[in-house]
Amino acid sequence: MPATVHTCARCEKAAPGRYFLLGGQICNTCYSSLRRNPATCPSCSETRVLAYINDRGDVSCAECAGQTRRFACSTCGSERFLTGTHCGHCRLNQRLQELLGNDGSIPPPLANLRGYLTTAPMDPRSIVRWLRREEIDRTLRQMGTGNLPIAHATIDQLPPGPRARYFRRLLIEAETLPPIPVLLHELNIFVDTNAAQLPREHAPILRRFHRWVVLPQLHQRYRDNGNDITIGVFTNQRSATLARARFLSWISEQGTTLADLDQSTLDYYLAHVNARVPINQLVGWATRSRLADELDTHPQPIGLAPSTYSENELWEHTHRLLEAYTVELAVRIIGLFALIYAQPLGHSVRLTRNDVNVHGHSLTVAFGSTPVELAEPVAELLRQHLGAPARRGFATGTSRWLFEGIMPGEHLSPAYARLRLSQNGIRVRHARTTRLDLLSAQQQRRLSRTRSASPSTPRNNDGLAAEESGRATLRCVTDEYFPCR
Repeated sequence: MPATVHTCARCEKAAPGRYFLLGGQICNTCYSSLRRNPATCPSCSETRVLAYINDRGDVSCAECAGQTRRFACSTCGSERFLTGTHCGHCRLNQRLQELLGNDGSIPPPLANLRGYLTTAPMDPRSIVRWLRREEIDRTLRQMGTGNLPIAHATIDQLPPGPRARYFRRLLIEAETLPPIPVLLHELNIFVDTNAAQLPREHAPILRRFHRWVVLPQLHQRYRDNGNDITIGVFTNQRSATLARARFLSWISEQGTTLADLDQSTLDYYLAHVNARVPINQLVGWATRSRLADELDTHPQPIGLAPSTYSENELWEHTHRLLEAYTVELAVRIIGLFALIYAQPLGHSVRLTRNDVNVHGHSLTVAFGSTPVELAEPVAELLRQHLGAPARRGFATGTSRWLFEGIMPGEHLSPAYARLRLSQNGIRVRHARTTRLDLLSAQQQRRLSRTRSASPSTPRNNDGLAAEESGRATLRCVTDEYFPCR
């Protein structure tokens, strides 16, 4: 029998009223909204569903209104994160017990995962939905029963991509798996997978080039970052690997090998592809290693210098970003670091909370070895960011990263920051080039004035003078547009 249409006591719209709450009948939409949004009861100060009217005519929870608690979890009595007859935390505990077994039989690494997830400051219902994904469910069940080892090799068997990467990073943060350079590990697997698809004579060449040329360069460049690479480098190296694999595959299709490749065949191929740099690197290494004859490569033409803004355009973007309330606060601050202090996005997203220091009313950020005092409008935004709840946090509380990302234990992606800034008309590369030009010109003027005023300054103090001049230049730039209070 269809429900009778009433005027909802909450939204005052005509709709079928199935539930008598808030002193009248309410519609299904309002009923669901009340269940999803518990709040602090003004009478008992407990977090509960406020769907009743007490004796004083105030909205309150069921208990304070003398009613039966229809929303309470049937296991623990909580009214937070409700899902069916249980709360989200009880659902999560039940799901983990189904996946991993009883407490007494859970292997210690998986017990770490259980503790990590059950104490995470997140909506437990989202964790339950994640655990229901087929590959997560299957992998954890088989780890719990011992059919699969609790090791990185098990995650390697999953389809590669962000989902498997998220799973691996979460297991590392939970101390279920040992820490490894995740992106570099994925890159090695990607190279091996592509090499396995090449003809027998060319597969070892791709692997050797990666092991002897690419990996040493990456280890040297990222030795201070746990030898893991950035997502941008990962993407570029993956594209370069594909280009080299296509080149080696094409050589095989021509009925020849890299050792027998002649100059005309190489020139023909390079004339018809855009990815010349990865091919040039491979051919150059093969020539030096005597795996190929003497072959000439053709360097990629040097691109044009990036366009720049005018100084007025730069400050227009700056003031617009200061008031861009529709943009995430973290992205606004990262954009301002680029616009005012010429910081690359990749450097800004890797700042940690230890790089920020508060000294009274001033706030400094160590972009490099020298802390820079932020102008007050930017400093105020950073104070708001530091005081806001973490985006994720997971079980470890506040992340060590200043700008926390979606991946467990990782910082915000520079690609995401670049996308959000470009959507607001800010081309970060152009802005950095403009600011670097302006800072360079101002620093040169200050150094010239310093040398003319102190001609007897010892030569070995030039580095110290330049560093102090750089700090003064940044203060000069920011004070000109953001005067001190």
